Amino acid sequence: MIKIYFYLILFLFLLDCSLNPNSKFWTKEKKILIDKSSAIILVKGPEKSLNEFNQNFKISIPKNLKVETNKQLNNDGFINFDTDLEKMSRYNFKTIKSFSNFEPEILLDDNHIYYFDSQGSIIKFDNSSNLVWKQNHYSKQDKKLQPIIFFGKSGENLFIADSLANYFVINKNTGRLKWKKKHSSSFNSQIKIFENKALVIDMENQLRCFSLKTGEIIWSVKTQQSLLRSQKKQSLILSNDKIIFSNSIGDVTAVNISTGKIIWQTPTQSNVFFGNTYFLKLSDIVSDKDSIFVSNNNNQFFSIDLLTGAINWRQDFSSELRPALVGDYLVTVSDNGLLVIMNKKTGEIIRVNDLFKNIKEKRKKDYQPVGFLVGKFNIYLTTNNGRILVINFKEGKIEKMLKLDNNKLQRPVYFNKSLYIAKDNSIIKLN
Repeated sequence: MIKIYFYLILFLFLLDCSLNPNSKFWTKEKKILIDKSSAIILVKGPEKSLNEFNQNFKISIPKNLKVETNKQLNNDGFINFDTDLEKMSRYNFKTIKSFSNFEPEILLDDNHIYYFDSQGSIIKFDNSSNLVWKQNHYSKQDKKLQPIIFFGKSGENLFIADSLANYFVINKNTGRLKWKKKHSSSFNSQIKIFENKALVIDMENQLRCFSLKTGEIIWSVKTQQSLLRSQKKQSLILSNDKIIFSNSIGDVTAVNISTGKIIWQTPTQSNVFFGNTYFLKLSDIVSDKDSIFVSNNNNQFFSIDLLTGAINWRQDFSSELRPALVGDYLVTVSDNGLLVIMNKKTGEIIRVNDLFKNIKEKRKKDYQPVGFLVGKFNIYLTTNNGRILVINFKEGKIEKMLKLDNNKLQRPVYFNKSLYIAKDNSIIKLN
């Protein structure tokens, strides 16, 4: 009888370790399920969706195209990655209740990745997914509030800003705190680092430039704000001596990094009235060479001249997703699941494929694109209902749809021959 109790207690202990948010172990790899229910073809024969355009046109990624990722420009380009995505494992933690309102990103840094859990503990993994360290610098009260964390990196420093208005620096090798301060407003923004300056946008629509050494404000740029604003994360890029950022009412502003003086500002929305920007959501700003690209959920996709702020061209469709620049192509996915490939110089649409056309009409409302990466042959697209679509780039057709979860998956990132995807209670690893 004593032995039975012993083994029962041992079993419960091991079960608790696998579910405990403080566990240092990833779950055992398992086979990924194919979402067969989403492969029902409703349209047969030659009939075509009115939303599609040139959908049978085949497009190939140039063979001599270099794999170049520029995080300062939010330009992922394409990655030299090709896998069947057959295995999955997770690093689990307690569910973050407000997770779906934000877009936190996994930070990649050479041979390590960084993320956070439900209590604000910073987690560092090596390139074999082993836990290197886990550090928490929050009070008991802040832990209960479940801070959403945004990262920036520079040398041995990690600059961190959060949804509770904290900002601080830790040593990325040890996780030890260097300094910590409280801001007047919370943060929901990407972070860029330039010459010991941390640049981040707060919820007051102000671009803040903090000293990486002391945390003091070096300069700030105030832009117009609405009394009601969406939870969409704000975006910024660094290009030479300029920082270019968006705000919650759709303005795109270029600022001199050294002085904080505005160089140009381009409104993308006209007639801004009280409250009407609450539902406005912009994509991340992306750039290469002399243009920047940004879109929104209000049927507007812009190419803007980086030097002057003049609008080069505009297309009329909605997308909150970060676009990808692949050679001369601009690749994006609309909010209603259209894969759109354009000429990035002219804005001419080359091909449009309806990714959701074979999903039952009553289920389409459950599918919303969240983010994607362009691989060697395929596009990997995550959704808000726990799916990842593997899309043949050349033909624009879905190779397979995999069910990873039932809840929102963040945009995938590529690290050491695997895809990593953050969600509200885990990090998912696919290979």
